Amino acid sequence: MAYFDDDIDFNVSAIVGQQARLPCKVINLDKKDVSWIRQRDLHILTVGIFTYTSDDRFKVFHPEGSDDWFLEINPVTFRDAGVYECQVSTSPKIFLPVTLTVEVQHASIHGPKEIFIKNGSTIRLFCVINTHSENVGVVSWYRDTTKLDYDSPRGGVSVEIEKTPERTTSKLFLTRALKGDSGNYTCAPKFALADSVLVHIVNGEESAAVHTASSANLECNRLLLSSSLLVALLVRVRR
Repeated sequence: MAYFDDDIDFNVSAIVGQQARLPCKVINLDKKDVSWIRQRDLHILTVGIFTYTSDDRFKVFHPEGSDDWFLEINPVTFRDAGVYECQVSTSPKIFLPVTLTVEVQHASIHGPKEIFIKNGSTIRLFCVINTHSENVGVVSWYRDTTKLDYDSPRGGVSVEIEKTPERTTSKLFLTRALKGDSGNYTCAPKFALADSVLVHIVNGEESAAVHTASSANLECNRLLLSSSLLVALLVRVRR
């Protein structure tokens, strides 16, 4: 009599853009068929080693001679999240529900979203992707819509990658920054949402002016806030 091996994880997590593998292990299958059904619409995805959907992201992985019948979804999307049933064509049928949770990773560039770099200095941008998955894919850098070319005639462009079990860090360096290097810089991992910062290349005098203007704006905002609070307090007292 066929039965499921319960020594598996019935809750599977996957990252958008990567592969999801849902486990199902059937003991004493004999000549019965194993099927995978998507619970939300009762769509039959696979029967045996054959796929019964036009979506070629779905397939069964069954190592020869094993009791394993994995449902693979590659690449996985948010819409794939939900419950899938592994069914065996016994009489009556037996089934095993497996829940798929789909997550997304986020890239994050350290520092403020708008930065000012002195002309001739080095642009340093550090992009961190916190993840417990094995791979975030290739991390690309863009200035506006142009992908940065490390072998371009401009020169002075380099990237360092650091990986730990908890995160991947991509460090972008552009030496001898010029006015033409100003723009919107984007860190775009293959399997994570991108992040951007706006970079301005300024002369020394401009840098000081920007700093002064920023300080003035901050002080102005503080005064406006204080005035608003004072007015609100006076109105309340008069009432």
